[in-house]
Amino acid sequence: MTVEAAARDTRLRAPRLADTETTGEPALPVILVLLAAFTAIWAVYLTISEAPVAIKHDMAEAYAWGQEFQLGYNQHPPFWAWICGLWFSLFPRTGWAFALLSSLNAAIGLGGAWMLLGEFAYGRKRMAAWVLLLLTPIYTFYAYKYDANTIFLSIWPWALCYFMKSMRTRKIGDSIGFGICVGLAMMSKYYAVVLVTTCFLAALQHPAWRKYRASASPWIAAAVAALIFAPHVWWLLTHRAPPLRYLVDISGQPWDEVIDYAQKTLVDGLGMNLGVVLVVGLVAWISRRDGTATFSPDPRSPPLRVLATLVLTPLALTIATGLALRTRNTPEMTLGTFPLFPLLAVELARVRDTDRLYRIASRLACVVTLGALALSPAIAAMRTYLSPTAMKIPPYQEAAAEATRLWHEQTSRPLAYVGGSDWWENAIAFYSTDRPHAFVHFDYARNLWVTPEALAKGGLLSLCFSDDQACLNETAPFVTPETTRTELSLAHKFWGHVARPVQFVVTIIPPHAEPR
Repeated sequence: MTVEAAARDTRLRAPRLADTETTGEPALPVILVLLAAFTAIWAVYLTISEAPVAIKHDMAEAYAWGQEFQLGYNQHPPFWAWICGLWFSLFPRTGWAFALLSSLNAAIGLGGAWMLLGEFAYGRKRMAAWVLLLLTPIYTFYAYKYDANTIFLSIWPWALCYFMKSMRTRKIGDSIGFGICVGLAMMSKYYAVVLVTTCFLAALQHPAWRKYRASASPWIAAAVAALIFAPHVWWLLTHRAPPLRYLVDISGQPWDEVIDYAQKTLVDGLGMNLGVVLVVGLVAWISRRDGTATFSPDPRSPPLRVLATLVLTPLALTIATGLALRTRNTPEMTLGTFPLFPLLAVELARVRDTDRLYRIASRLACVVTLGALALSPAIAAMRTYLSPTAMKIPPYQEAAAEATRLWHEQTSRPLAYVGGSDWWENAIAFYSTDRPHAFVHFDYARNLWVTPEALAKGGLLSLCFSDDQACLNETAPFVTPETTRTELSLAHKFWGHVARPVQFVVTIIPPHAEPR
């Protein structure tokens, strides 16, 4: 290898993540205060802006599953649902409580991102990369839909943080932390395989790979992750693996749909970071034009290719697995995978004036955050009166209240089990004052907490659209001589606005009735 080639190779391998700006980073208490303020502001914004509508489908499902505390569910492992179930054992079942949970989940992820960025950069560069995350909708507007995807907002950055720490220090504590994060990720969704693969590929690029491989660190992390995941594996083996059967069911989709979803995942995944690209590109152009501040490499930082691997691999693997399995992957699956994207953008753009980048990014972040808070009442009003979907808002709260009232008129016991048209059973489980169990699709295999004996003892309420013949047919086998049917017309109401009425058939099967 020539001297010139060797020098070029050294430049490629050497990290360009240092920062000549020596301004001190905020202390940990300051970071905690900022995260607390973030949680409060976005919880208020989401509470107000989402007030005109009910909680989203996946959020109601998270609650319905979470209150059962199973070791697994029909589609996914249980950890994210456990969090939701525990949360609502402490908080009232309201939109503001969900907004607080979602904001807290995002704030925990931002805390992990701060620690993770510290493994790559320091000073203004670290601060700028962190603040730039607030210019993406990932940790703010998109965070409200708490489900098996958004749980990775909080888990993914911490997993990468402990991975980098364990690669650098090979300490037992860091390896255990990495194993815990991987275990919790696997206990949330099998998508965590992408996380594990990403870390493995990044490790191969790391200068300390051979020392890491020869140490006990990877084995400790693997053992801890396996220990955490073991109860779910036992559940899979003893319950005929419902999530794996579900994966088989959703695989083999038509190629045109699979390709469309793959394209959407790629475009939207990168589009969620468009604000970062624009700001970084602008500052890079300005700093090069006026020749401001230079930067020098930080010998402590991992190579740039490690950073690129951690950022780009998850998106590539998500698209590749979707095509391989022919499943409809969505951009939501990649929400938690971009904590390092701003730093990669800074490096690829070779931003020289990171102090200017930090000032611009922090001001824009304040504008976005405080602007969203200030505009939240107007957004709520627009969604109530001006939105094209305002007349189509489903009456989830009204249906839960009316169904519970009818149940109490017919029986002397609390509403225990509810089934119905898609998503309505979960919504009633959330909004009903009786906290009933959801009986999705009236299928015992999908709802392992429901048995014929439990239905005979607690009874069953079915809420079907009047024209949903499939739901009515699924209800029929549970009908007894004591069963009553009531037709309802309900409409969502908020701030004087009344949405389009929806027609329902409520079937009440009282307790102590033997199912057919």
